[in-house]
Amino acid sequence: YRRQRQMCIRDSFSSKIDSMAANYSALVLGLVVLFFAVFIFGMVTAPNFLTYFNLKTIVRDAALVGIMAIGLTFVTLSGNFFLLSLKETAALAIIAFATSMSAGYGFEISFLFTIVIAMLTGSAQGVLIGLGGNPIVVTLGAAGLLYGLGAYWSDNLVVSFRRPHGAEWLGTGSFLGLPNITIAFILIAIAAELTLRFTNFGRQVYLIGANRAAGRATGHENFGMAIKTCTIASVCAAFVAIAFSAQVSSAQVNYFSSEFGSSGDMTIMVIATVMVGGNSIMGGYGSTIRSSLGAVFISSVDNMMVLHGFNSGPRVLAVGLMIVFSIMVFALVRRGSRSQE
Repeated sequence: YRRQRQMCIRDSFSSKIDSMAANYSALVLGLVVLFFAVFIFGMVTAPNFLTYFNLKTIVRDAALVGIMAIGLTFVTLSGNFFLLSLKETAALAIIAFATSMSAGYGFEISFLFTIVIAMLTGSAQGVLIGLGGNPIVVTLGAAGLLYGLGAYWSDNLVVSFRRPHGAEWLGTGSFLGLPNITIAFILIAIAAELTLRFTNFGRQVYLIGANRAAGRATGHENFGMAIKTCTIASVCAAFVAIAFSAQVSSAQVNYFSSEFGSSGDMTIMVIATVMVGGNSIMGGYGSTIRSSLGAVFISSVDNMMVLHGFNSGPRVLAVGLMIVFSIMVFALVRRGSRSQE
């Protein structure tokens, strides 16, 4: 009798453990609530955080990272993970734009010249990925190549062009009290979301990302999709480079490296934005609006930490913790949904 009772207690305990393991919703909810409780406490106690001027600053700071994250979202949703060459694409693009501007070609020609370079670099990476290359390996290799080209082109020096110039409206201009780069961020986010939701191309992105075999069966190969999405991501990176160069009237290949915004490497910031926005790293689930909100959220956290007097080290750490946190939450949600199936 005693042995049977011990076995019953053991079975009851193990069934409770299995039940808890099968349903992670409470744990996920607890992690999210804890995270937002810490964020709200920091937000309320930060001086001048909720002022109109500071809120405009947050969205303004989120614009550059957000635009690049919107482009990367297409790559991630299509199941091609990440482009680890984003900051190097931006580095080459900013050198191309500033060199053209300093030579006196004007904003329009310099803009088109830079966008064409970005399209070529993005499509080349897309071809290699579409042919079966590992996206991480391909884009890491491309990163070294693009950075080297930018450094060689500029002789690793600052390329500057004089004001006034035709790009000032994008870099420092405003409309109705909002910076033009903020307006561009909002318009690009809306256009990207409409493209994903209401066009055949957008539906193909989700289909191939969710189930590549199903996409292949319906005639939608990853080869063409990889080229298109990598090109979109590279063009967005080039647009950010143009806007940043227009703001400072100069260019240097290290502008998007580890000291960008004192909050970490630009590529890491963009990946964090996509992950914190709730997009699935495996593809097929997410949206550009999520990435845009992720950019604003990360910018808010960074701004809050600045107001609290934190230097660059803790702020970079916070970005890393947000990436780890988002991966943990997604992993728990996926395991919970699989166990329920």
